[in-house]
Amino acid sequence: MRELAGKVAVITGAASGIGLALSRRLGADGMRVMISDVDEPALADAARSLMADGIEVATTVTDVSDPDSVDALARATLDRFGGVHVVCNNAGVSRGGPSWEIPLPTWNWVMGVNLFGIVHGIRSFVPHLIAQGEGHVVNTASVAGLVAARCGGPYSASKHAAVAVSESLYHDLAAIGSPVGVSVLCPGPVRTRIHESFRHWQDRFGPRPSVQDSPAVAEWRRESAVMVESGLDPALIATAVRDAIVGNRFWILTHPEYANSLLSRYYGLIKADTPCA
Repeated sequence: MRELAGKVAVITGAASGIGLALSRRLGADGMRVMISDVDEPALADAARSLMADGIEVATTVTDVSDPDSVDALARATLDRFGGVHVVCNNAGVSRGGPSWEIPLPTWNWVMGVNLFGIVHGIRSFVPHLIAQGEGHVVNTASVAGLVAARCGGPYSASKHAAVAVSESLYHDLAAIGSPVGVSVLCPGPVRTRIHESFRHWQDRFGPRPSVQDSPAVAEWRRESAVMVESGLDPALIATAVRDAIVGNRFWILTHPEYANSLLSRYYGLIKADTPCA
């Protein structure tokens, strides 16, 4: 998509972090923006901030883990703006610890938001993009979708799956000759509040597991906070995404310092070696 002005973008997880930065970056290019999030007060604050920048914006409270909620987001976007061109399946959550310590509802929650949020976005929006013969899908994964780390079982699993779903979507669209583009965003640490996302636990996953951290989980939380606080500005990530949409590039890799880890992983795979750290 070479021209963004006057087109419509929908962004999930848009009340803060990468999602809000994407909304501001695409809005600065003249796109009309539908922003969505589970956090209704923060979503309203985000909308006011974007409107103060002269961006045409609408909001829809959305739980991306619920297919009906994402269908409602698609209807609201089409009703409000009459179309959709860029779909950023960006909402994400995280909770870490040793894999055997993580409660099953937490696994379901992380996979429900990070993976099925993308699946639901594809099912709800991509048929519209195909029918109009134009559009671009951006799925937010992570460098954790390319190289796994300790205490990241649910998060890494969801982000590896996000990469795989994005690759399959790319091939599916190419197989039918559709011009709709696909990108997958795989950043390293970014200054967001994802390490605090447990605060947005959805009741549909049952009672929230105890927040009393084991020593291993407490250490993961401390390490995550340090990584996030030293991460890139979300605005830099948003600019990289905007450039990938305009340039129709699949991979969005924003942290070149992970190149050696990626090479080690894939060389290790070819040699049937143990996983790299």
